[in-house]
Amino acid sequence: MRLSCRYQRPSSVVFIRALGPYDQSAKAAWQQMRAWIDLHKIPQPIARGIGFIRDNPQKTGPFLRRYDACIDIVPGIDIDYHAGVGRQTLPGGTFAVYTHTGSHNALPDAFAQLKRDAIPARGFKIDDTRAFLEIYLDDPLTVPVAECRTELCVPILATAIAAFRSTDDTVMAKVA
Repeated sequence: MRLSCRYQRPSSVVFIRALGPYDQSAKAAWQQMRAWIDLHKIPQPIARGIGFIRDNPQKTGPFLRRYDACIDIVPGIDIDYHAGVGRQTLPGGTFAVYTHTGSHNALPDAFAQLKRDAIPARGFKIDDTRAFLEIYLDDPLTVPVAECRTELCVPILATAIAAFRSTDDTVMAKVA
């Protein structure tokens, strides 16, 4: 797996939250977000979507897990508490990033492989105090499923990077 390390700055987003197992809550949150965007005629295309995986599945029961479907704040977008749309700032930090191409149904397995194999093999340590992110680079309504790109962002401890030695399949980057 080709990984990069990236510092991500905090970002302001609007979001819709859904509760439950992530395979169900992610779909529900994005369906609600899509309906809200369409209803309010938000200017398209949205540059990126961000899935904010708030809870550690090993510490939080499946029906208590919170998933936030987020989009960047742009002109014409405002909070709408009656529709369940809020505003928040996603925390920044250092992440190990893998770009997945293909169906979103494969994301749980890709995250599992990152956590189990790819990240420890490179000497990184996962930061269990921060949330995982999915950054959707393509809209599945306009891009064929097989070509949809999603960045899987796993929070890592910055101290692990200091001890890291570059290899051919790992890239270091800093994003504004």
